[in-house]
Amino acid sequence: MNNSAIIAAVIIFLITLGAGFYAQAYGQAEMVHFKVAVPAGNITNHTVLRGAGAPFEMDPVIIDLQKRGAPRSVISPGIEAISTHSISNRGSEPVRIRMELSNLYFPVQWDINANHPYDPETRTFTEPLQPGESIPNLGADWFFFIPPETLDQPVVYNGGLLLTDADTGELLTFLPIQIVNGESAARNTLPECCL
Repeated sequence: MNNSAIIAAVIIFLITLGAGFYAQAYGQAEMVHFKVAVPAGNITNHTVLRGAGAPFEMDPVIIDLQKRGAPRSVISPGIEAISTHSISNRGSEPVRIRMELSNLYFPVQWDINANHPYDPETRTFTEPLQPGESIPNLGADWFFFIPPETLDQPVVYNGGLLLTDADTGELLTFLPIQIVNGESAARNTLPECCL
């Protein structure tokens, strides 16, 4: 093997290794994905919901800014995002679901798409979701635009996603959402809601 082939192999290896490190750092900085079901009450820790359909696991959503990758910290330091592709009805009755974010003090962009009628003005799925079913082809994204002066606080956002019965106003599920600097801040301040 000549020197050119060895040098080329080393360069390809280093590029591959660098791309892997970049992907690992960037992967930690992507949207946080979660699943949510109704009715589930106040989700303050890992929860397995049983009812109509298969068992359904949920956890509070925690974004630790200390674990963001370097590329994300440089490219979009004040924008965090969460996403779900699964809202399921694990109850015994059909329900029209309204969504709301609690404790907001900065702008959030809602991007909700599904093969289920949705009213963006009221943030409500306008047709009942049947027991044991999930909203078909759901793509729900929330982009949090965090003011720069709050990015270094221990707890940047301490709120949650409220899912209510659009007809009665009854709280179905509260999924805490936190944006923090360090896991210890999250453990000490997990929000509860309304139940």
